[in-house]
Amino acid sequence: MPDITVQVTFTDPNTFSFDPPIASLNAAGKIIFQRKPAGAAWTFVSINNLPGQFTWRLKGNGSELEVDDAFTSTGEFGYNVTVHDASGDHTSGPTAQATVPPMIMNL
Repeated sequence: MPDITVQVTFTDPNTFSFDPPIASLNAAGKIIFQRKPAGAAWTFVSINNLPGQFTWRLKGNGSELEVDDAFTSTGEFGYNVTVHDASGDHTSGPTAQATVPPMIMNL
């Protein structure tokens, strides 16, 4: 399965955008979250609320966040992302409810 790229836009204090809002996989693979625009003055801190089949790491001094999906189960996995800027940490909402994007969908 090819990698999926999700472009993340953040505007202080709490405006997040994920493009695409649903990352769909049908086998093990990677979801790469990229800061948009690339030169924005914030960095990724973490991705939260994903179960154990997902592992993640920061890349490029926080300009990217890479998630490995072992694809051990199917379903819809909601998440939120924490970023950092000059005013502190900010976390996207809502929480892990998978009924609304953003989410990772394993088919």
